[in-house]
Amino acid sequence: MHPAGKLLEIGYSLVPSERGKGYCTEAVRIMVDYLFLSRDTMRIQACTDTRNVASQKVLEKAGFKKEGTMRKYLFLRGELRDACLYSILREEWKEPKILTKTT
Repeated sequence: MHPAGKLLEIGYSLVPSERGKGYCTEAVRIMVDYLFLSRDTMRIQACTDTRNVASQKVLEKAGFKKEGTMRKYLFLRGELRDACLYSILREEWKEPKILTKTT
């Protein structure tokens, strides 16, 4: 957890053969539910390459809002790339979408 602002950052990756099946969206929703249910955090954020439209759709389906573009933020495949910053706030989340309790 970020010490200054009670925020967490998530990341994910999926093997190409399993993309497009909804697994990543479901996993992100589970992570968000778990983190808001089990942690005293106000914000969860994620960033993605601006060219990665599929990842942006995953975040949006999970309730994340796009906040903006961070210029030359990622070093990927030998070049600096821009990244989109997404976040979801506790008050936007409101209640679990998948999980009902944590153990």
